[in-house]
Parts: sequence; structure tokens; C-alpha cells
Amino acid sequence: MPHVLEIDKDIYTALVESFGEEALKDKIDDILLSALESRLEQYSREILKFEEKYGMSFKEFSEKWDKGEIKDKYSYEVESDFIDWEMLEMEKKDLISVLSRLKGIRKK
Repeated sequence: MPHVLEIDKDIYTALVESFGEEALKDKIDDILLSALESRLEQYSREILKFEEKYGMSFKEFSEKWDKGEIKDKYSYEVESDFIDWEMLEMEKKDLISVLSRLKGIRKK
């Protein structure tokens, strides 16, 4: 069942003038998918910075963390990096799932 999305009248008018009323739904879908894909790329770039900084994937880092093999594990910088990196990995995983689901819906 479709949901209704309220759009400001001026924005709606501009979108209709730009894309035409018939193509508007597809264009909005494209814009939203593009925004999500852009966010996924951003997460991937941020994750890569941590991988380069520590020379390993988050999975490896987390395993070494649990074994006490990370130098200065409880320093502010390292602990903060762990939390941020873990959050990025979770967000990336969730976003990949959402994108996969949305792309599957669009194919129907």
C-alpha cells in the first residue's frame, strides 16, 4: 500500500516543471536512491580511513581488541575510533540491506 508524502507546493511545482507530472514519481525514487547510494559511498570512504590508519579491517581490529592486542586500547583516540568505526560498519550494513530491498521493489 503506497504512503503519501507531503511536499511543499512550490517544490512540487518546480519538480513538475522540471520532470513532468508523469515521470515525477520515478524521478523522486531515483533521487532518493541516489542519496542513499551517496551516503553508502561516504560510509565506505570513512571506513577506509580507519582501515588505512590501523592497517586492518574492522573485524580484525575488533578481534584484536577483544584479545587485548590493540596498543593504547583505552586511550581516548583509539576507543573513540573503535566506537565510530563500529557505528559506520553497522550503518553501512543496514544501508546495503535497505538499498537491496528498494532496488528489488523497483524491479517489480
